[in-house]
Amino acid sequence: MVLNDEMSGEKTLLIVGCGDIGNGLAERFLPLGWQVQGLRRNTAKLAKGVTGLAADVCDPASLAALGPLQADYIVVTLTPAGNSAAGYAAVFEQGVANVLAAITRPPKRIFFVSSTGVYAQCDHEIIDENSQTLPDRFSGQSLLKGEQAIAASTWSFSNIRFGGIYGTGRFYMLNKVLAGGCAPAEPLHYTNRIHRDDCVGFIAHLIEAAEAGETLENCYVGVDDEAASIQDVQAWLAAEMGVDYASTGEPIARTGSKRCLNHRLRDSGYVLKYPTYRSGFEPVLRAWRVSTDKNALIKVRV
Repeated sequence: MVLNDEMSGEKTLLIVGCGDIGNGLAERFLPLGWQVQGLRRNTAKLAKGVTGLAADVCDPASLAALGPLQADYIVVTLTPAGNSAAGYAAVFEQGVANVLAAITRPPKRIFFVSSTGVYAQCDHEIIDENSQTLPDRFSGQSLLKGEQAIAASTWSFSNIRFGGIYGTGRFYMLNKVLAGGCAPAEPLHYTNRIHRDDCVGFIAHLIEAAEAGETLENCYVGVDDEAASIQDVQAWLAAEMGVDYASTGEPIARTGSKRCLNHRLRDSGYVLKYPTYRSGFEPVLRAWRVSTDKNALIKVRV
């Protein structure tokens, strides 16, 4: 059942594609007395207290079965149906269109979680919100079309272009370093990232700012303070993990080398919890060490 905030008088937040980031947002606003709705296919994975809306954004009939979608603030944070052109288009093009068609009352503001993948620059260029967006990969192309659909809604909106999201429990980079599959020294490749907790924190900050009547931008680049090379990041991780730095992996091919700036994020008043990859990977490393110690203990007992 879709909540009716006009009748309850409570502030409402609808999170479309309520996964890790969405649940983090819910945990921020539920204690403040907000009604939080989470739309996803499997509502069993929603945080406690979230009103579940079971639907598939790619299936208009499942959205229609929910009744009218409405909330003060709507956050659209989706994942592709697969790592293919068809998978991205299904969610970020048709899926976003389906969601917009199902919303019956204009929200105070809608936030769309996008990616720095909408930028195709690859020669270490400095990037900000005013940089040209001509993505040459299907992922960036579909995300940009999603942004454009949100902008065409005529509602107040903010598209947030996050860099690579990492955080506690996400050991992909660490496992690559452990396996010796670090990127080769050449070509130099700059990467842009943001900690999962700062993704949650920044979106929450924008919602709170909008609720306070502050003027928001229509587009934000969501990255930390340091666009570091993948070589520097992996070498630092190897040293912290106490393993040899072995660059036997393939050059980065999925994204172009660019250096994104977060001036608008900073100017909004948001203070990053993890302003660099070093501070951000510290809790990841702590969790990894605990996991490693537990696994070692289990092997000894067995």
